Amino acid sequence: MRTVVFPAIVFSYLALPANATEHQIFHTAHIDGHRTISLNLLSNDVARDRDFDSDVVITILEKNANGKILYIDWSRHLASIRCGAPAIVKVGETNYNIDYRDSAGVDWKRDLWAVVCKTPMS
Repeated sequence: MRTVVFPAIVFSYLALPANATEHQIFHTAHIDGHRTISLNLLSNDVARDRDFDSDVVITILEKNANGKILYIDWSRHLASIRCGAPAIVKVGETNYNIDYRDSAGVDWKRDLWAVVCKTPMS
């Protein structure tokens, strides 16, 4: 059984280009009208730090105007989210205060906070 499970896990990671668009996109920036940079929520777990609600992993994907993938950032970017007041997105050692009244699409940190904190749970 192990010989089947391990290759399946490895294959799922190697298949990221095919799956990259399936992750939850929370922010998209349009560059020169010909490219898009998408920030994708790869995972969302309970925060290790008690001052925060969630720890998330973000990936970055660049596509051309035809939808062809130009670049996949294979690294994983970590952030912590506090949903309650004061709303915060922490990246590295920097805390960013979030004004949840801002419009969607203006700031990637606000969009990340919104998708983590305002998405209904089933």
